[in-house]
Amino acid sequence: MPQPTWSTITHLFGWFSFLIAIWATITLFVLIEKKSRKEFGGYKNFLRIYCCYAFIFCVVDWLVQPYAVVDIYGVGYVFYSENRLFDLGYSVVHILQVLYCGCFVASSSFLSLNFIYRYISSCHRHWLHHFQGLGLIVVILYCVLPFLIWSLCVYAFLGPTPEHTAYFNISTMYIEQFDLTDKPYVGPACYHVSTTPFHQLGDVNWGTMGSFIGLGCFQVLFYGISSVCGILTYNNNMKLLKLAQLSKNLYKTQMQLLRAIVMQAITPLIFVYIPPAIIITGSMTGIYVGELGHFVVMSISMYP
Repeated sequence: MPQPTWSTITHLFGWFSFLIAIWATITLFVLIEKKSRKEFGGYKNFLRIYCCYAFIFCVVDWLVQPYAVVDIYGVGYVFYSENRLFDLGYSVVHILQVLYCGCFVASSSFLSLNFIYRYISSCHRHWLHHFQGLGLIVVILYCVLPFLIWSLCVYAFLGPTPEHTAYFNISTMYIEQFDLTDKPYVGPACYHVSTTPFHQLGDVNWGTMGSFIGLGCFQVLFYGISSVCGILTYNNNMKLLKLAQLSKNLYKTQMQLLRAIVMQAITPLIFVYIPPAIIITGSMTGIYVGELGHFVVMSISMYP
């Protein structure tokens, strides 16, 4: 498919995702405030925080309007802003790009927190007070710390450098006719692309490689927590049902909620996390993954 066509498709898809995300987030917030019962106070706090996060994520995604190009030699990729409405300036755009990356990893922590709450509400109801008052600060930190850590890694190791700009320009000019010179971007290269007194061409770039390994650990941790909590919740419900301590109607309600959360986990895993994982794995192993970058920016914009 011609590159201008890809650009138009990703641009239109970004607008579509932004409008749907704004509508869905506002609708969820109104339902939380108007329809949910008072006894769900702790969970309401969590959902309020999630709504704020989702709103920020979709606004950042809309402002950045990212466009990704995979390096033709397979050692990395670069994504830059393709905002056609206004120019926010180099510094602001780069900060937004970093925030975009941070919001991406925070989505996994929010997802696992949903499973944690479902597990506690089903198996350890006396712990629910931790989702209120001072305990709410811990809940916020659980989501904020991965956001901050990954954002700092992106800013420190994946940002523009003269060396990377010259290298990635080969790909962006060849594929997109886009010049990265004096443009903000996020461009991880897992292997050094030139020889200097400090490293040789082709040596592992441990700043980038270590950042990706850390990102992978975050994702495995959060999905591991989600899986464990989901299994424990299911086993507890089955145990209570067999002991006749859980009515069939309540059991059905609990299982419906659990199935809904499982779908919340599987859907972003397939459409949001796997495409970036393929690009990152390709960069770490030096394998060219073609035009997958176009699908990555479109799939991530679906999350909010």
